[in-house]
Amino acid sequence: MMKLKRITLACIGVFGVPTFAAAQSLTASAPLSSVQIYGTINVDVESVEAKGAASGQNFERRGRVTSNSSNIGFRGREELGYGLAAWFQVESQVNVDDGTSSGFWASRNSGLGLQGNWGQFLLGQWDSPYKVSTVRFDPTGDVGIAGYSGIMGSTGSVTAGQGGSNFAQRASFERRVSNVIQYWTPTFSGLSGRFAYGTTDTSLGSASTGVAESTNLKPSLWAAMAAYESGPLYATLAFEEHKDFQSLNTLFAAPASGGRDRAWKAGVSYKFASAFTVGGIFESLEYRADDINGLGEVKRKVDNWYLVGKYETGAHNIAVSYGQKGKEKLSGAGFTDLDDSKAHQISARYSYGFSKRTQLYAIATRITNESNAFQNFGNSPITPTNLFRDPSRGADPQGYGVGMIHTF
Repeated sequence: MMKLKRITLACIGVFGVPTFAAAQSLTASAPLSSVQIYGTINVDVESVEAKGAASGQNFERRGRVTSNSSNIGFRGREELGYGLAAWFQVESQVNVDDGTSSGFWASRNSGLGLQGNWGQFLLGQWDSPYKVSTVRFDPTGDVGIAGYSGIMGSTGSVTAGQGGSNFAQRASFERRVSNVIQYWTPTFSGLSGRFAYGTTDTSLGSASTGVAESTNLKPSLWAAMAAYESGPLYATLAFEEHKDFQSLNTLFAAPASGGRDRAWKAGVSYKFASAFTVGGIFESLEYRADDINGLGEVKRKVDNWYLVGKYETGAHNIAVSYGQKGKEKLSGAGFTDLDDSKAHQISARYSYGFSKRTQLYAIATRITNESNAFQNFGNSPITPTNLFRDPSRGADPQGYGVGMIHTF
């Protein structure tokens, strides 16, 4: 008797991680396969500027149309029997505002994995557990000019291996990790966790993407998160460590040296009466280089925090958020704390849902930098040149816009 293999093609609206239906009761000889096509188109028209620089260039107000993490993806799943399933996902950025090729194949969360009652693991490129732990607090999902990574995680949202090609990529803790292995636990009484290891791979061999082969350094990443969710309550704790990422060496234009950068954060949110949600996050970042220009060890510490309130009724959703980057605390090699290095961001967002798949929204945000701070929009920075060298120190990025999201 011929075995029957059913293949389905479905279009669904999703925002990132693969959430698969519970495994059906199958025998190993009768697998069930599925392939899904999905995507999100998020485009807005904005007015942005960054003026008030203590030194360097200001950026006059300009209009622009921006594609905010628009994407298309393919994911599939095969039930292997006895509660085991194989799955894949290939998700790519699409720049519908100008059609540029920077949104290349598999540029977003993409990987191959196995899932069972014990949880699931994946190999590929995926958001770090540290990033995933609190992104739900942000009304934008950390997308666009009002994304909370203008303050949180240090230098904006990045996709990179273990290191990167500039200071922003090497310093960021808000990252999609290339060359990664991840394990996700099942949920036990509301508790769940994720663990990740980012391998050295191509970060070794070229100083432009990590460190030169001659340094004997091997950049790597470890990350973990734990979360508890019960009804209206969500609480999370996350940690991430970067080994030999060269963040401070890049900032001070110093030769490569060993070092470890660490971050931890905790967040809590609560939803009242199925309508009003409040949440808060505290984050502590520490960067350490073993040697800067032969002067010895240097450390940089920054504490950040973020508060958010959301109200939803029917098709209407209103949110206001406030984040603050703390003072730069430097030590070693003659460095002292950097005065006038704080920054804060305030954002507001309103959306109207025409349906579950189509939404119209308006946003406004302002980042205020003290004279020695240079925070920028965490996504879609004010200029598309070198992230976190624009705007100049002390300039205040601000913008507003209206846009539309459609998922399929």
